[in-house]
Amino acid sequence: MDKRPPDPEAFAKRIHDTLVAPEATLSDLKAFCAAAREYRFGAVVVQGCWVKQAKQFVGDDVKVSAGVGFPMGGVTTSAKVAEIRETAGLGADMFDVMPNIGFLRSGMDEEFRDEVAAMVEEARGRPVRVMLEFTVLDREQKVRAAKLSEQAGVAGVKNSSGWGRGGPATVEDIRLLRESVSPKVHVKASGGIRDLDNALSLVDAGADYLGTRAGVAIIDELRERLAR
Repeated sequence: MDKRPPDPEAFAKRIHDTLVAPEATLSDLKAFCAAAREYRFGAVVVQGCWVKQAKQFVGDDVKVSAGVGFPMGGVTTSAKVAEIRETAGLGADMFDVMPNIGFLRSGMDEEFRDEVAAMVEEARGRPVRVMLEFTVLDREQKVRAAKLSEQAGVAGVKNSSGWGRGGPATVEDIRLLRESVSPKVHVKASGGIRDLDNALSLVDAGADYLGTRAGVAIIDELRERLAR
């Protein structure tokens, strides 16, 4: 790995700062979006109920991603498709979606793939990323989930929702994701990313983007390191 710290502005574009806590308030969202705009993060990820406000707060400077089927993924496919339709109308630029992991673990590959494909179709060209809750999957299931998701047309794959059962991002899992999909599919690391060294190790392992609530702290740490 190149030990030189990356450019903070370029690294900030990798960060998808995340506010999906159910207790988050409008004032929390406003402050969160103000920081995302100041730091020029690549995107913010919010629950669907906040998409309209988030889009207003970040303007055109930062993309807004809506969490869909979040965080369990057990609602019906038609409900997830409806979420995508509605949040797209509210201004969502992209979607972080929860597929039905129970389908995958049951060997229902066609049902799993078809559900993801239905969400991709409804997104109408807007990027869709699937959250694959890796701590409940074995290695074969992880690979199969990634490959089925690519077959369904996703723009990206994630190791975890960072909230539900997915657990923290690990170097091993990010490498496995990167090896399991083609270069046209991006990899997003999510879960437990709280400091610069952890973030850098995940990027080195193959993460294109980082889902985290610690984006500000990570960029501040990077700037401090460069100033030494």
